[in-house]
Amino acid sequence: MGKQCGRWIVAAALIMAVCVSTPAVLAQPAEKDPGDQVRQSWDELMHYSLIGRLDLAKEFGEALIASNPDPVYLLSLAESERYTDSYRNLTTLQKNPELAEMAGKILKLLEDGRFQQRTDFQRIAVDVKRLSDTTRARMLALKRLQDSGEWAIPVMVQALRDAGRGEEYANIKWALPQIGNAAVNPLVVVLQQCPDLSIKLIVLDALGKIGYPAALPYIREVVEDEKASPELKAAALSAMGRILGAGNASAVPASILFERLARDYYQHLPSLQVPENQEKANVWFWKDEGGLFFEPVPSGAFDELMTMRCCEQSLRLDPALGTTISLWLSAFFRLEAEGFQQPEYFGAGHADADTYALTAGPEYLHRVLALALEHRNRPVALQAIRALQRNSGQKSLLLELESQQPLIKAINYPDREVRFSAALTLGKADPQANFQHSEMVIPIIAEALLQKGQKYAILVDERQERRNGLAASLGATGFFAEVIQGDNFAATMEQAGGLPGFDLIILSQTIQNPDLSAAMETIRKNYHLAFTPTIVLSDSGDLAPVRKSLEGDSFVEVVLDTTPAEELAALVPAILARNQAQLFSSELADAYAQNAADTLLHLATVWNPVLDVMKAEPALLTAISDARKPIQETATRTLAQLDSLAAQRAVASLALNEQVEIPVRLMAFRALATSAKMHGNLLLTEQVSAMYAIVNSLEANVELRNLAAEAYGSLNLPSVTISQLILNQARSGSR
Repeated sequence: MGKQCGRWIVAAALIMAVCVSTPAVLAQPAEKDPGDQVRQSWDELMHYSLIGRLDLAKEFGEALIASNPDPVYLLSLAESERYTDSYRNLTTLQKNPELAEMAGKILKLLEDGRFQQRTDFQRIAVDVKRLSDTTRARMLALKRLQDSGEWAIPVMVQALRDAGRGEEYANIKWALPQIGNAAVNPLVVVLQQCPDLSIKLIVLDALGKIGYPAALPYIREVVEDEKASPELKAAALSAMGRILGAGNASAVPASILFERLARDYYQHLPSLQVPENQEKANVWFWKDEGGLFFEPVPSGAFDELMTMRCCEQSLRLDPALGTTISLWLSAFFRLEAEGFQQPEYFGAGHADADTYALTAGPEYLHRVLALALEHRNRPVALQAIRALQRNSGQKSLLLELESQQPLIKAINYPDREVRFSAALTLGKADPQANFQHSEMVIPIIAEALLQKGQKYAILVDERQERRNGLAASLGATGFFAEVIQGDNFAATMEQAGGLPGFDLIILSQTIQNPDLSAAMETIRKNYHLAFTPTIVLSDSGDLAPVRKSLEGDSFVEVVLDTTPAEELAALVPAILARNQAQLFSSELADAYAQNAADTLLHLATVWNPVLDVMKAEPALLTAISDARKPIQETATRTLAQLDSLAAQRAVASLALNEQVEIPVRLMAFRALATSAKMHGNLLLTEQVSAMYAIVNSLEANVELRNLAAEAYGSLNLPSVTISQLILNQARSGSR
C-alpha cells in the first residue's frame, strides 16, 4: 500500500464512521451456514485434534488450507467461545514433525486475519466514534483501538481536526495516551507538521502521559523553536518533565537527542523494534489536506530507515554534526547490504550509498568503518574500506579519530575479507612514512595471495576412533580440501599453521590441556580464528549446560556428538550467514589473490620504503607455481624485483623447466633478465650452465633462445663464456 492508498483508506473510514449507528455492544463474529466448507473443515480439525486422531486432523487441516479461507473469518472462528482451545490445539499439532508445516500455515492465516482486523480503518473509525458512547462501549472500543495501535492514530487525529465533532474531542483526548508506545511515531509527525495549535497541545499532553523517551527529541525541538508560542513551549516542557521525571526537563539540544535516537535505532534497541510477527512497518508522513499517512516498508529495513530519518532531523537542526553524517551513511550502507530497495519516499533518482560516501570524504568514512567494526558489521566495513580506497591518500587513510585509526584496526579484524581489504588499501596507497602496525600489512597481503577457495577444517577430539571416523566422513563430503585432526588443541593448531585459512573448528567438550574453556579463549583472542565457525560436540547429558556456557558467541554451535558429518558441514554457511559473513569462495579467493599479487608487484617496483615485500617472499615462491596463470606471472615478476638468492633462482628454475609451457618460460626469462640487471648473478652454477645450453642449442625454440640469451647476457658473466659461444657457432657454420 502506497502513500495515496494510505490517505484514501483513512478518508473512507472517516466518511463511513459518520454514518454508523452505535449498537450497545460490539458485534460478534458473523455466523456462517453450517455447511460452509471453511467452518466444517475447522470444526473437524479441532475435533480430531482434541481426540488425538492426528491423521484425520491433518486431512481436514489441509482441506482448510486448500479452501483459501478469509483470514478474518477464520480468526472469528478461532476466537469464538465454541473453539476456546484453538490455539492450544494448533500449537500441539505444530510440535508433531508430520503436522508442523500444516499447523504453521493455519497459524499464519490466523495471524494475517488478526493483522487485517486491527488495521482495518473502517473498523477503527467505528471504534473512535464509540468512544463517545456508553461506558461499556467506550471501554470495549478503547481495547480495540489499543489493539490497532499506530493505525488508530490517523483516524483519531482526523476526528480532532473535524470541527463538526467537537463533542468527541474530550473522549479522543482521553483515549489517545492510552494507545501507548505504538502511538508515538505517528504522533511526533503530527507534532512537527500539523498547523493546528490545539491539536499540538493535545499531542504533547498525550506524549507526556505515554512517557516514551523516543518522543523527547521532537518535544525538545518545540522548546527550541523561536516561532513556537509560549503556551506550546510550556506544554512541551511539561511533557518532557513527565517523561524524564519532575524538574528534569532536558537541556540537551534536540539535534543531539535526534542523533541519540538514531543510534538507538541503529543498535536495534528492543523497545524500538517492530514486532516479530509483523512483516511490514510504517514510516509516517503528513499532508495538510489528508493528515497522517504512511508508507509501509519491510520490517527488516525499518531500523535503518528510521536511523537515517532521525539523522536527517538532527542535521536539519545542526548541519555540522559529523558523527550524525557518518551514522546516516552507516545506516544507508547497511540498508543496501541487507538487500533492501530504496523506499518510494526516497523519490526518483535518489543516489546510492556509495555516491554519498565518496562525496562525504575520508573522515566520515573512517567513522563509518569504526562503527562497523564496533558492531561487527562486515558488509558495512567492506563498503567503507572500498570507498576509502577510492577517495583517500596515505595521510587520510591513516587518520586518527579519538586516539584510534580505524583502517589500522581493520587489519586486525577477524573477518578474512575485511582484513585483506584493509591491508590491500594501505598497500595500494604506497605509504612513505612508518605507521602503527605497518609490519603487519605485507604478511596479510601475502596471506591473501595464497587464497584458493579451498576449505580447511580443524578437528580436536581425544577419542581417536571417533576422531578418525569423523575426519574421514568430513573429507568424504567433498566440502573440505583437508581435515587436520589431533587429540590436543594447541598441537593441532600448530600442525595447521601453514594453511591459508580456517573454515571450521570442531572441538569435543571433553578435550584437556587445554580444556574447552581455554581453547575457546584462545580462539576468541586470535584474529585468524575468532570468526571461524566453531562446533562443539557434546553428549546428551551435557548438551544444555555447554550451550548455556557458550550462548553469547554467535560463531559457535553446540551439537550432539552423534551429529553426522554432512550436518556439521551444512552448519558452516548457516553460522556465517547469521553473522553477515559468507564462505570464502574460489571466485572471491581468485580476486583477492590477484589483487594481492598486483599490490606486491607495485610495492616491489617502486621500492616502497615502509612496506618490505621481502616479508612476502615465501608466499611469492609458492605462487610462482600457481596454476592460475595471471597470478603466477605477477608473482614471478615480483620475485624478479627482490634482491634475493631464492627469488632469482626460483625464477630461473621456472624458465629452465622443460615441462612448463613455452609462454610461461618466455615470461620467466624476461623476469630473469630484469632480476639479473637489477641484482647481478645470484644463480647456481648448474642453472647458468643450463641457460647457456639453451643459448648454444640449434634446436631450441627461437624466441626462447633469444630471451635466454638476454637473461644470460644480463648476468654479466666473464667474456670467456661468450667467446666460447662465438667459436661454437663458427665451427657449426664451417660444417
